[in-house]
Amino acid sequence: MPVEQLPVVEVTGPHQTRPASWPAALTRFADALEAVLTDAPHELPAIVAGLNERGFLAPDGRPWTEDSLRARLAELGAE
Repeated sequence: MPVEQLPVVEVTGPHQTRPASWPAALTRFADALEAVLTDAPHELPAIVAGLNERGFLAPDGRPWTEDSLRARLAELGAE
């Protein structure tokens, strides 16, 4: 089974532009994801591990899994 990867995006600076109207929880998720993508390979297992190592839990309060991250990204329109 091939390893899934997130799409490659060009980072335009230290932080991607985000709307000021974003909910705080979404901003925290974006910040955590940005930190992981800075330090880890852009492969789904590494991103999940990076979020969990930082103690950033999924919306249900549990550690991330590949399925829960995939579902969250789909919910946010990232897939």
